[in-house]
Amino acid sequence: MMDSPLSALLESSSHLLESKKGEYASAGGNLQTLLQERLHNYYSNRGIESSTRFDTLQDVQLATATEALSVLEGIESILIQEDPSDATQRPLLGTRDLARLRTLAGLVFKWGTEPLLKQVNDTWKVDLKGKGRRTVEVEVEDQGYATLSSVLSRIMTILFPNGVQNNLSPTFISTTLTKKHLVDILRPSILLGWLPASLSTTSAPTIDHLRPFTMRLLSTLHPAMLITALGTILSEGANSPVYVRKAASSFMTQQLLRPGGVMGLCESVFGEEETTGESVKLDKLEQLSRTLVSIPGRMTPEEYFGIIIPRISQLLSETVPASYRKIGAFTLSQMLGSGKQFKYQDVAAPIIHSILRQPFLQVSSVENVESKSSHQIPLPSTALSNLVILISNCDPSPELISTLLSPIIHSLYSLLFHLSSQKTADPQLKESVQGLLVTWGKIVDASQGLDLLWSLIQNGQRQYWEAELDGSIRLVPEPESIKPLNLLTPEDLKKEEEQDSFDANLFDLYPDPAHFVRFLKLLDRGDIVSELFIKMLDAYHQSKSSNSNPIKSLHYLQLFMQMQLQLLGGSSSSILKKPDQLLAFIKQVLESTSKDNDDASNTSRFDVVDTAEDSDHDSDDEDPNSEVVGPNDEMVETTINLLLSVLENDESLSARTAPILNDIFLLLEPIAFSVSSTLGPLAREARMVITARSASTSTSGPRNTRGSDEEGAQEIYQKALKLLQDPILPVRAHGLLLLRQLVTPKPKSAGSNTTVTDPALVPAILSIFLQSIQDEDSYIFLNGVQGLAAMVDGFGKEVLKGLVRDYGSGLEGAISMSQKDLDVRIRIGEALSTVILRCGTSLGKYGDILIPSLFSVFRSKNAPVTLRSSSLSLLADCISTYPLVTLQYTEDLAQGMVDMLQVESQSSPTQEAKKPRPERNEEGGAQDDATAEPTGDNDHLSVNPSYPPFRRAGIHLLGLLIRATTRLIDEGQLVIPFSGAFVKRAHITLSYASVTDSDAIVRVMAREANEELSCLEPHLLQVGIGSS
Repeated sequence: MMDSPLSALLESSSHLLESKKGEYASAGGNLQTLLQERLHNYYSNRGIESSTRFDTLQDVQLATATEALSVLEGIESILIQEDPSDATQRPLLGTRDLARLRTLAGLVFKWGTEPLLKQVNDTWKVDLKGKGRRTVEVEVEDQGYATLSSVLSRIMTILFPNGVQNNLSPTFISTTLTKKHLVDILRPSILLGWLPASLSTTSAPTIDHLRPFTMRLLSTLHPAMLITALGTILSEGANSPVYVRKAASSFMTQQLLRPGGVMGLCESVFGEEETTGESVKLDKLEQLSRTLVSIPGRMTPEEYFGIIIPRISQLLSETVPASYRKIGAFTLSQMLGSGKQFKYQDVAAPIIHSILRQPFLQVSSVENVESKSSHQIPLPSTALSNLVILISNCDPSPELISTLLSPIIHSLYSLLFHLSSQKTADPQLKESVQGLLVTWGKIVDASQGLDLLWSLIQNGQRQYWEAELDGSIRLVPEPESIKPLNLLTPEDLKKEEEQDSFDANLFDLYPDPAHFVRFLKLLDRGDIVSELFIKMLDAYHQSKSSNSNPIKSLHYLQLFMQMQLQLLGGSSSSILKKPDQLLAFIKQVLESTSKDNDDASNTSRFDVVDTAEDSDHDSDDEDPNSEVVGPNDEMVETTINLLLSVLENDESLSARTAPILNDIFLLLEPIAFSVSSTLGPLAREARMVITARSASTSTSGPRNTRGSDEEGAQEIYQKALKLLQDPILPVRAHGLLLLRQLVTPKPKSAGSNTTVTDPALVPAILSIFLQSIQDEDSYIFLNGVQGLAAMVDGFGKEVLKGLVRDYGSGLEGAISMSQKDLDVRIRIGEALSTVILRCGTSLGKYGDILIPSLFSVFRSKNAPVTLRSSSLSLLADCISTYPLVTLQYTEDLAQGMVDMLQVESQSSPTQEAKKPRPERNEEGGAQDDATAEPTGDNDHLSVNPSYPPFRRAGIHLLGLLIRATTRLIDEGQLVIPFSGAFVKRAHITLSYASVTDSDAIVRVMAREANEELSCLEPHLLQVGIGSS
């Protein structure tokens, strides 16, 4: 039933459109005649009688357009009754019919509204000088104006067949009109519907009923279509009345404020060819940005930006074309630009920051997640994607990136730590977070980056995240039940071994030391990392000295260890990028430690009596020989290790380029002599490296041209110094061996002479050997001893004077001596012994240097008897090597030994042994202990001259003097023999000691010496001296 009216309408429309062969020729080539014939055929087909005469071609075209509109109205009334839900219904229109309808719609606007609109526009003439408009009043009713109004009303009826309050017609005709001819509809509708009262006349009144239809159309169609149409109207410029442009501009703003308005603007501006491409011209970006940031006249900046900025941020999504993302990023970056170039930056910036930052700072509850309200803040994963797109599509401005990311760096790091600890985390999400953090780290100002990272270490609060099934994440409150602290069980150890890793963060410290240092390494900012390292070391030092939170101190320590483990070396993220600051910190720690030790030493002198009285003598768990760990030992060890790392990292660093090393070298001296088995070797190694470095740089300058032998010696010298700075012990030992070989004199027959002859190098080499003899390694120690002996052979008295001075100086007035100081002096004594034995008969030229100094050590009452015994042994070596060296000192030496035996000899405790031993805690025990005999041969620091080895050394020296004198007399040498009084006194003293001394060895040695003295008497008679 419906096909018959529809077919009739389609058939009648064919008379308006279809052309027959020869039709134009039969009309005499006149278009007006041709169109009149078509209209006549159309009227005949429709059964309409028309006697209208057409004077002009425009009249015929208008009539054709009007009839085309009539056909469209008829077909629309039929199509609107079609049920779109009935899938079995046969389509009413074919492809050819649809093309015919599109042609009819085109005729309506081409020959209908366009000419009529032009005619109406001519009613308001445009002042070309731009001074305004003037109205030309017409005396008769304007038929064109009324016709245009009628045509528009009929078109609106087609679009809204059920009234303006109902929905847009879904038919093909309605779709064609809105998609193809929206501009042709809106332009005249605005012109007639929004005509100002000042321009309205009786012949051209304002068509008020067009307004609701137009507004309904503007609120129904997609914003992209409307923005495109309105943009076309605005682009006409002066060709349109001012009120039309104002109305179109207002409508454009309304479209932008619609939910899809910003997206629609992008769709309207970018064609199909630009939605897939990534390159957008700058002028187009600027034009769109200006449009988006232009505030409507009736809105405040707060209202407008509160609506438009969330819409712009929706462009920062992977689901929109790349060109749209560029628009969003460019516009937002202009709002956040540096220097407040944007007028309303103070209003727009907080809104942007809230959208991009708030998801990382605000904890979301379950209700918020389930709610999908429009005012809800986006999820952190969405905000993260927005940040990545914004930063990757805007200009690479360090200030902009820092402004965006710095306030949420703690949250981003917390998220990265969470993703790193979850094996099932989205790798793309983790890469995005890490990329943002690394980007921020590379561009942020050093001081700002340091402050943020330091605040993360000191006050960082761990955040808790939760992953959803769709892959998104959200910030959640801290869980009520945290996994309890567990120490490592065998199962944990097995698991860690399988993973080939060990997490030392047993106390769940945040930030996790290992992960945080790996993050610092990714930043590749050596300037920030080195400053952070110093700041952390200083905080650790302060926390240790002030006895603050031990957990925080442990946190600092673990961070330091991880930084040493991961950030040492020559990488750009090394903690050693600023050696000057590190050396200043090292000096500060060593000075503080030295001051603390001095204060503790002064305090202990006053408290020693109280401590002795209050100590528990029955404490079996305290070994008096055990090593005491000081409160600052851990920090000092850390500091010295840091010093060695700094020196190893920068080979050009020396006391010449960094004078602070001289102060550090002096501060290390007391540590090198400490009893600590850990600090002592480290301090000695550091002093060795500083010495070698100073010696190396002192000879690295240009030198005069010398022979090849001297050049070879210099090369070996530099190589030896370089090896001495190596942290590996065998390598350092080899360097010492090279240095010893270098200073060893070689005979002329050896050919090339690779011996150092420059006297300027002697102090440095001597210092190196003196430090080497303090080393615990026997190989290094022996090389040091032999090196000192070789230097005496090569450089003579000056070196020997230095050794003797180091061996015996500082004993007068000394209260006590440390075990380390004693060991150093004894080792120097071993070097002197080697020198003495190697001199042979040339020892005579050194007698005045050796004998008085050694005898002075023997006479020092405050020196340990071990050192005094060592000096007697060295005197004995002199006599054994070359007896004549002591010729002028023979009588004095012998008298001294006899005096020592008379004064210090201890009687045999035969009767004292019968007395009961006093109880340990009895009164008077202190007095008994004071008069008790020395503990034995291992009491090295004792200054008690009754020490048995001391008497043994004295009798041994006396015996050597007696034997040497006897031998010299037998050889006929000129000697100064003993006096008779001395011989008699020596007999009495030795006889008494051989019988009464408490030490069996002393008694035997005294008897032997007395017998040797008896053998000497006949020889004395030969030279005229008797015993009487």
